[in-house]
Amino acid sequence: MIKNKNLLLLLLTFLLFMSLKSAYSNYIFVSNENSDSITILDEKNKKIIKSISTGGRPRDMKFSKDNTRLYIVVSEENHIAILNLNKLKITGYIETGDDPEIFDISPNGKLLAVSNEDDNELTIIDLSTKKILKSIQNVGVEPEGVNFSPDGRYVFVTSEGTNSVIIIDPWKQEIINEILVGNRPRRGIFVNEGSEYWVSNELNGSVTIINTKNLEIIKTISFSVKGIKSQDITPVDFAYSKKLDKVFVTLGSANHVAVVNTNSHDIENNILVGSRVWGAALTKNDKELIVTNGNSDDISVIDLKKLVAISSIPVGKTPHTVRVLK
Repeated sequence: MIKNKNLLLLLLTFLLFMSLKSAYSNYIFVSNENSDSITILDEKNKKIIKSISTGGRPRDMKFSKDNTRLYIVVSEENHIAILNLNKLKITGYIETGDDPEIFDISPNGKLLAVSNEDDNELTIIDLSTKKILKSIQNVGVEPEGVNFSPDGRYVFVTSEGTNSVIIIDPWKQEIINEILVGNRPRRGIFVNEGSEYWVSNELNGSVTIINTKNLEIIKTISFSVKGIKSQDITPVDFAYSKKLDKVFVTLGSANHVAVVNTNSHDIENNILVGSRVWGAALTKNDKELIVTNGNSDDISVIDLKKLVAISSIPVGKTPHTVRVLK
């Protein structure tokens, strides 16, 4: 009988622990460029849990492959901060070279590639040693967006100043191709099992879709929003829902998010959000989309069934990137 009671107590303790873990292990992280901090929110109730100082100008963020760490570019400090996701504390740094902005991690978790905007370089880093392997020069003027291909063979880099996408072999550490796109390409994303690479062209108000097999342009999608001047439609970031067959495109100064069908490439909707919408990330099961609004210092929470923003939550100054730990 005693053994059964002890077993029952142990089981109840375990269930309580798991329920608490479930309640508090899902977080939303927002980097705030002009308050030099990241804001951490509970993904379920959207309440702010913590704010962490990072140093000058935090921007892009990515999770480690095992979801135990969050890597945060801190541009003015010329490094990436490592946030321990169990302790919610910064526990280390990775040197990146000058003015890091956007980065990505290889699918096998071994390499990190980061754009150095001022030096027109892409820096390749060994994540196990935190050592720079090579800085690849002349990757266009003002390189920004960085994406490993899903198979890990290549890195695609958007170059704002040369209006192109530079394709790099990070293992051989050499440039292998370049594709001209629209005016001031900012970010990219792989869609449809990696068969397409979508690039946001900020000053064209468009997205270029590239066939990744033959590296030819499939289509250019031009955005329009009723009542908004064309020069104010400035697409930047993406969030991709394979489940919904949708790509969500933040339209910058247009204060809207465009909803694009990944099969037909048709624009299906425009969702009103905050001022100068920038970063985007999906929550668990693709139920909600979180976007950062740089000029209103908040995030918008979008219900993806209703396709409407259901709340706005103040964070730090000039929120840049949002990531959701699911």
